[in-house]
Amino acid sequence: MKTILKTTIFFFILFLIFYFSANYVLKKLSGRIISELQPRLEQQGIIIRNFDYSNVHLTSYNSCTLKKVDLDFYLNRNLYGKESFSARFNAESISLRFADFENPSFFFTFEDFRIFVAPEETSDKRPFGKLDNGYLKTRIPLYLKNPEESAREILNEVRKLFRENKTPIDLEIDVDALLGIDSREVKVGLFTQREGDITYLKFEDDDIYEAAKAFEIDLAEKEAEIIANYPSKVPAMIKITRDAKRLSKLEKDIDPSFPEDAFRHIFWSYHLSREFGPELAKEISDAHETIPGNTAEERHMDYHNNAIGIQLAQQKMSLEELKHQVLNSREIIRNPEEIRRNR
Repeated sequence: MKTILKTTIFFFILFLIFYFSANYVLKKLSGRIISELQPRLEQQGIIIRNFDYSNVHLTSYNSCTLKKVDLDFYLNRNLYGKESFSARFNAESISLRFADFENPSFFFTFEDFRIFVAPEETSDKRPFGKLDNGYLKTRIPLYLKNPEESAREILNEVRKLFRENKTPIDLEIDVDALLGIDSREVKVGLFTQREGDITYLKFEDDDIYEAAKAFEIDLAEKEAEIIANYPSKVPAMIKITRDAKRLSKLEKDIDPSFPEDAFRHIFWSYHLSREFGPELAKEISDAHETIPGNTAEERHMDYHNNAIGIQLAQQKMSLEELKHQVLNSREIIRNPEEIRRNR
C-alpha cells in the first residue's frame, strides 16, 4: 500500500513539474514564434500593428490555449487593393489542438471573439464590420509541413463563406453580426449549417424580422426565409428596399399624381437584379408579394412591374431614365384600375 502511494505521489510530482515547465517553455516559444512570424506575414501583405495575450498554457497532452488575445492588423493596400482594410480582433481564448503525428497539423477553436473593421472601410460590399460574442471551431487541419499554403487555403474559403454564403470546408461559426445601415445598428444571429459536403452561412429568421422592423421594412414570411440564406447580401437588400420606399414617396410628395407604387416596384426590382442577378431578384420579389392585404389586381400589378424592373436591369439606367420609363412606358401598369378595365 505504501509503495502504491509513493508511486502515485511520485508520478503526480512528475506531472506537475512537466506541466509547469511546459507552460514556461510555451510562453518563451510563443513569443519567439510570433516575432519570427510577423516578417513572413508582412510578405503576404498582412501587417500586424499589435499582438498581445495574457498567458499561454497546456490544456491537455496535445492542446494549448492562449488567453485574452488582442490583435490589430491591416491588409496592405498595394497587394489587396479594394479588399484591404484595418481591423481589431480579440478573443477570450484561442485553443490549438495538435493531431496526426505522421502529417502534423493543428485545429483551432476561438471562444468569445470580437472583430471590428474600421468604419470608413465598411460598406454594403463588406457587410460584417462588427462581429461579437463569437465562437469558431475548425474541423479542417492546418498542416505544419506547409503552414502558409494551408492557412491561405483556409482563409480563402472563410472569405468565400462570408461572400457567397457557402464553402466546402467544415467549420462551425456562431456569432452576433451588427448590421450598420444609415447610422443605425441591429444585432442579428449569424451561424453555419452543414448540409452534405457544404457549409452554409445563415441568419436567424426571427432576427431578420426584427432587423426589418428596425429599418421600417415589411417582409413576407417566405421572403424572410430567403433573405436569411444570403447574409452577405442583406445590408444591400435593405438599402435598396429603403431607397425604393424613400424615393417613391419623395416623388409623390412633389407630384401627387406620380405613380408611387409602380415606381417603387420598378426601382426595387431593377436594383435587386443589377446587384444580385435576375434569378435571386425574382425569387425575393415574388416572395415579397405574398404579404397579405393586397387585392388580386394590386398583386397582379406588383408582380408585373417587378418583372419589368428585372428586364430593365439588362441595361444600365439612371434614376431619371427609370422615372421616364415609369411615366411613359406602355408596358408598365400604374394603377390596378387598368387591369380591371382590360378584363
